[in-house]
Amino acid sequence: MNQVNFVSSFNIMVLSDDQKLAVQLEAYLKPFGYMVTVSGNALEGLDQIRANRPDLVLADIALTPLTGFELCRSIKQDPGLKNTPVILVAGNYSDVDQKVKALSVDADDIIYRPVHGGELRARLRASLRLKAYVQQVLSERQRLEEMVSKRTREIEEMTVGLVAALEKASSLNDDDTGNHIQRVCLYSAVLAQGLGMEAEQVERIRLYASLHDVGKVGLPDSILKKTGKLTEEEHKQMQAHTLLGHELLVTAHAAPEAQSIALYHHEWYDGSGYPTGLSADAIPIEARIVCLADVYDALTSDRCYRDAVNPSEAARMIVDDSNSHFDPTVINVFMRNHSHFLAIRNRYKNRGVKATAFRPGLHG
Repeated sequence: MNQVNFVSSFNIMVLSDDQKLAVQLEAYLKPFGYMVTVSGNALEGLDQIRANRPDLVLADIALTPLTGFELCRSIKQDPGLKNTPVILVAGNYSDVDQKVKALSVDADDIIYRPVHGGELRARLRASLRLKAYVQQVLSERQRLEEMVSKRTREIEEMTVGLVAALEKASSLNDDDTGNHIQRVCLYSAVLAQGLGMEAEQVERIRLYASLHDVGKVGLPDSILKKTGKLTEEEHKQMQAHTLLGHELLVTAHAAPEAQSIALYHHEWYDGSGYPTGLSADAIPIEARIVCLADVYDALTSDRCYRDAVNPSEAARMIVDDSNSHFDPTVINVFMRNHSHFLAIRNRYKNRGVKATAFRPGLHG
């Protein structure tokens, strides 16, 4: 009785133009609670399969006008049916070619005449259990993907909020600092796009570039606004802004790219940067991008400790540092798009007062 209850909801499609075989298969299944639909024509049967979506298909390989192999291939190539188990009925157990062909069309099993009722039901149960397991795995995978997608959206929204709050704080402290952030973000987007990144990744880098110096909120004004040269100890404190920024963003559960930019945007391509001494491709690409964008903006902007460098001279200085400070691939993109940098610089000009809040110069 339990077995009948277990299988009573399973719909089995039997396809065979051999009426004797079709009647035999139906007789093996119906008394055990399976709901059986029989068709003697492969094309008509395929239409019924597409319309009714049976739980399993049992097909004679000698079908017409499509063979059982061709029918199976059509089922497995249909995205809506590809997980439907197909068991083929063959005539000769010793025919290895039939077994190979069944595997080549992704048949789930093959059974041979004369068909034994007990063996048939055992193979059906095995195929149906496997289908149920696959559906469970797919359902769990979809659930996990939805959870990851939801968490990713939450992190992005949180990071966007953090960006907006810090940009507002920067603009309240110093309008020129706000312009610096705008320019670095847009420069970074130009570079990311020039490297062939997808639009979504370009936008993330544009957004998170604004957090590159967020760690400087933990530094005293005596260092940030100092007009003279920093002492060795002050320089070490300045370098600590990368670690402070990374710690802040990790605590805020900001996006990984934002954390990476804050931590690594002062790493040099030759490994001579800080805070970890990473080199070449070990430096995350988003940090290599923001590194160049930040230095270019620092060079071409007035600072409390020096005057701005002409943009052409700044470009030459950056090219001269290829393979030492900057990724040569990023430099190539920069040179091809320098006109865009100039347009961004002109659009977001400083007010003419030398900025005091940032001192990211070429050497840190």
